[in-house]
Amino acid sequence: MQGFSSFLNLPISFEVVSIHLMWQNKLSQKLRANSENDFQLPQETSAAVLVLFLPPTEKGYGHLLLTKRTSTVESHKGQMSFPGGFRESSDSSWLETALRETKEEIGVSKDQVNILGCLNPVLTKGAITIIPYVGVLNLPYQLQLNPDEVEKIVLLPIETLLEQGLKPVRAREEHYTVESIGLFWEGELIWGATAKMLEQVHHILGRILKETS
Repeated sequence: MQGFSSFLNLPISFEVVSIHLMWQNKLSQKLRANSENDFQLPQETSAAVLVLFLPPTEKGYGHLLLTKRTSTVESHKGQMSFPGGFRESSDSSWLETALRETKEEIGVSKDQVNILGCLNPVLTKGAITIIPYVGVLNLPYQLQLNPDEVEKIVLLPIETLLEQGLKPVRAREEHYTVESIGLFWEGELIWGATAKMLEQVHHILGRILKETS
């Protein structure tokens, strides 16, 4: 495991915290409720991820945390993703799967995350159904990357997602090119199932922005 960064005493004003809490409340209202009864899915062809929001600083709305997968993982080598993976026999729920994988990949424990709800499930080109849970990382926190699975972390500013949105892109796989929606940030192309989840987040945040403007 290698350290990434530690955020222990960020100078965040009361006004910023108040706005952040308002956004959390509105976001949770727009999301699907966290109900396992909605996700009676076969474990062999399903997975769960955590769409993780980082709290804002004095400037901006905060960030979304994405990981770049290493070239040695079994699938989706080198691609941008949210922390997550397949369910194990010890997991009591799909949410537990997402939280366990997040702990394994970036060192964030479940008591550090405030779960707000779910996005709609996303189907990958490989016919895997992904359940995207949405959460906010609580302060203070420290990220510890698993070098076997995560090459680096990329923080996507909420403003960038809102301003740029998702556009048609072409992504290069090993032996072919895939057409998708996507977003370029910090030299990385975010595409595929991860981009589909970002598109849902973009839509929900856009609605909140209109309601609060």
